[in-house]
Formats: sequence, structure tokens, C-alpha cells
Amino acid sequence: MYKIHFNDLVAVALCPLEKGTICNVDGQEITLIEDIAQGNKFTLKDIKKDQPIIKYGYPIGIAKDIKK
Repeated sequence: MYKIHFNDLVAVALCPLEKGTICNVDGQEITLIEDIAQGNKFTLKDIKKDQPIIKYGYPIGIAKDIKK
């Protein structure tokens, strides 16, 4: 997995990741709650409804209600 920018709220899976996998991103442990396909992103923290999703250091969309 790869976090592109230090302000990002998401990371990118560099290979397929299975539900239950524990990922370490910038010293933070994330336990995946679903399978993540290669190239897809997953959140590094809960993102509340109507909050921006940050990738590349910039907003790329608005969240519905996303749990990490």
C-alpha cells in the first residue's frame, strides 16, 4: 500500500489485499474491513458524511459515510 501525500486520508493498494489484513501506513495500523483490489484506495481514518476525501493532497470527492 502507498500513501501518496502526507495529508491524504486514503492509501492505494499496490496488490490485492484481503479483508482482515492489518496494514501499517505511516506507523498507523489499519485492519481492512473488506477486500481491496489492486490499484483501489482505502481510508486511513473514518470520514464523515459530506467531508472531503483527500488524495494527492487535494480533495477528490465528498464522502457519504466511510469507516476505515
